[in-house]
Amino acid sequence: MAFDGLSERLEAAFQRLKSKGSLTEADVRSAMREVRLALLEADVNYKVAKDFTEKVTKRAVGEQVMESLTPAQMVIKIVNEELTELMGGTKARLAVANHPPTVVMMCGLQGSGKTTFSGKLANYLKLKKNKKPLLVACDVYRPAAIEQLKILGQQTGIPVYTEEGAVNPSSIA
Repeated sequence: MAFDGLSERLEAAFQRLKSKGSLTEADVRSAMREVRLALLEADVNYKVAKDFTEKVTKRAVGEQVMESLTPAQMVIKIVNEELTELMGGTKARLAVANHPPTVVMMCGLQGSGKTTFSGKLANYLKLKKNKKPLLVACDVYRPAAIEQLKILGQQTGIPVYTEEGAVNPSSIA
């Protein structure tokens, strides 16, 4: 999975903080340097990674460690809160067009779960929101993804549009 490497890098960055009694600015900056590198290796935009780590650093420097938290846990808590905020907060909702169709494009690294999530989202929209989703197979580089989407469509009763032999995702869409 695409996030396994990121998770491992983040854990390694926080390992050094575990033995600290209190957070110093140098400790936090060192950990955030590692976090920034991990985000960049996960193909996160440089400006997003830089802004994110600066925000976490500002919050973590001088932060009193809660009684029940170690310094590493405190930084992890701050990183978690900031990542949640970066991804739209805890109550982000799918914006639906006033006049159908609503188009949702799934983007992400290979193996990050776009096809599976697309099937789950379509099924959710069908069952819980009373919508009529259509899945469109635009991954022309990985034929197995098209087959996977067809299977998900059959399992959920959601139609899947495909163009056999198509080479341009834009024209398919």
